Amino acid sequence: MADDNIMSKFYTCLNLSLHERIKELTKIIDQSGSHKDLQALFPQLINNIFAPSLQNGWGIRHVTFERNRHEFNLLLGFLEPHGPMFRLCYKLLLDPQLKYYLPLNILPLQLQMTLERGRCPQFYADLITMDSQALNVVALALNPFDYYIFYFALYLVNNNQSKDWDNWNSVYFALACDYLMHFLPCDPNVPVSPNISYYTGKVSMIAPLQTAHRPLSSPSLLVISDLSGISNQRASSQTQSRNEIWRSETVLQIFIDTWMSVESFNNTNLEIYQRNYSAVTSSQERVRIVRVLVKHIHSFSAKYNTDPTASSALRKYARQIMCSRAYHYVKHLVTTWPLDASFRLVLELWLSLIQPWRYTDNTINQYRFPGAQRNPEEGNANMLDESFTQFLAENFPTYTCIFQLVIPRFMRLDISVYRNAVMLFRLGKVFAQPHLVPMLLNLERAITDNVSGSPDNSHNNSNLDQSYTYNGVALNKWVSIAKQAISELNMTATFEYDPVWSESKREFIMEFVKRILASKHAADKNIEECTAKLNQQSQGLWNATKLWLMMGNTMEDSVLLEEYKKIPIYLTSCVNYFITIFGLNGNMLLPLEAEILEDSVEHSSFANSHNFTLSIAQKLRNKPTGIQYMGDPELMPIMSYENTILVRILYQISTRLNELYGEEFSRLWTRNDFWGFVAREVLQKPTTIQLYVKDSSYQQSVVNEELPARLSLRSLGSYVFVIWISLGYIIFRMFSHSGIFYLFFLITVWSLIVLSKVSLKRLKI
Repeated sequence: MADDNIMSKFYTCLNLSLHERIKELTKIIDQSGSHKDLQALFPQLINNIFAPSLQNGWGIRHVTFERNRHEFNLLLGFLEPHGPMFRLCYKLLLDPQLKYYLPLNILPLQLQMTLERGRCPQFYADLITMDSQALNVVALALNPFDYYIFYFALYLVNNNQSKDWDNWNSVYFALACDYLMHFLPCDPNVPVSPNISYYTGKVSMIAPLQTAHRPLSSPSLLVISDLSGISNQRASSQTQSRNEIWRSETVLQIFIDTWMSVESFNNTNLEIYQRNYSAVTSSQERVRIVRVLVKHIHSFSAKYNTDPTASSALRKYARQIMCSRAYHYVKHLVTTWPLDASFRLVLELWLSLIQPWRYTDNTINQYRFPGAQRNPEEGNANMLDESFTQFLAENFPTYTCIFQLVIPRFMRLDISVYRNAVMLFRLGKVFAQPHLVPMLLNLERAITDNVSGSPDNSHNNSNLDQSYTYNGVALNKWVSIAKQAISELNMTATFEYDPVWSESKREFIMEFVKRILASKHAADKNIEECTAKLNQQSQGLWNATKLWLMMGNTMEDSVLLEEYKKIPIYLTSCVNYFITIFGLNGNMLLPLEAEILEDSVEHSSFANSHNFTLSIAQKLRNKPTGIQYMGDPELMPIMSYENTILVRILYQISTRLNELYGEEFSRLWTRNDFWGFVAREVLQKPTTIQLYVKDSSYQQSVVNEELPARLSLRSLGSYVFVIWISLGYIIFRMFSHSGIFYLFFLITVWSLIVLSKVSLKRLKI
């Protein structure tokens, strides 16, 4: 009866409010003495928490600190590393034979195929469940801790319904940071707590020979050999070591394999790819969380020399495993991400990946806690030095191959736009930092010279290797590592490395720099036009009066002008950066600048001709001036001169009134009598808007929608209106008039204005 009572309580509390649900679940977990019931409810609780829809799940990716602080803290308290959920996991670990089965078909496609082909990392060796008849992998047998971590990681990649993600402080993001900090502690003196030495369910593993398939290498393949001591104590040492670090290994392996999964499609798996499109494409949220993972692993790995504990080897190899998977993930993002400002997320992820020296003392607390200052450039005093030469060699393609994919994207972007100029500035600043390009350049020259040199003369090749040095550091021993990285990370038989710093690229680079100079010239023109527009708006008595009464829209233009002024500064820095990166001569740019001036219409002899047709290139460089907002006017972004809360409240009111009286508004609009004229003064006229709709194949199409005559209250949400209404109320109160009389006065004045306009229009005056 007691067992039935616990399960009935569990099912009942799932239908309670979040506060009561968490309170009752905590009681069940902490007070239940029946492990059998806890074992039964555990997978049901996991499924309930991570259900894909808000109606059935707990919504941990949608609850944010800003929108609902109370629910945010409740969920965080229940799911944090020392919370009730993990206390339940540790209770269930008392039975080392307890396993929960995770179906293979809910794993990322890349991991599914890896497990099915039998080329899985050693981490999965004791987890795989085979079909005895078909002899294929059907599931993973997981202990409660691994089961929870898998579902947590999968929740991010299997629920990408929305690409418009702005929940920067969601519960999920906070938990991801907490799990990384707790289970992969950067401080070697901080052990993973609590101590669960009683659990012996992880078998000891003998390190096999490493395969050449580098992305599939596992920490557990490498940890054991480092952790084993004297030969006659090796088995016991391995078992003890893995029992100490298996939770860290689980979090590391599952997060990397799940979040950095990439599914490249071809003719054989195109149907599977299309069916799972939403799962294999990365959301902005996922990219941001992967960036935090990359930074934390850089910091975690930086301490392996000072870590005397069993996790030292795991720290040593964590970065290597992460970088090999991250290369394919970032490469996939760069080649598939839309050409818009959101590419900044992908760019910053890549820049974090290739700068481990910035995160030797890094903490992700600044990203974890809401309201913390976030600097995208993360001013860190650590600089690149010779100690990172090995990292550069092991990840050589991550620098050069992806760099050659990123640069052409900027050739297709309008870099005279502020956000795009900032992205290019960040790219140039990183690659122009001291020592980075010279080390990469010397490695590349050694690699390409070795490839083109004679293979029969090993002595000459050896001398060639030794001839490449930088800052007194001989690069000969790193050349073979860099060549191996190129072959391992680009696992195609037809791949041939294309050098970045070669004469064949000189023409493209000059065109790229010319593009930057042209964008700088366009940015200067934008500044002139915006300044002239602001000056024109402030001229004349009426404009000056509107400015004094705060009735104009100059605030937006002023902000835009300040943004415009920064763009030439960024682009000038970009020119200097790329001169440094590619070793260009500054004098080579003078003909380019002269050519750009000659191409501009203002400096052309046809400048005053109305029949002169601009060239295609000039048309593309010019900013379009005929762009108009074609959506619902009520759903336009809230401007800086509008009150956010007031605009949203007024929108809800007007929407409700339009729902109730929409048909009446339409009839009034079409009438030709007095009330028809009044309706046309008060209501918004019918209009046609355009909407973008995605079909089943994720292709966007434009759909026209007719909006009828409707009431709009948005103009009442401006700060100017609020200020004048407030001033009027204060004046009325000074003369001892009540608020009701003031409201009556406003309605009367408004009615007189409307009636006056109606009368004038009826009389056709």
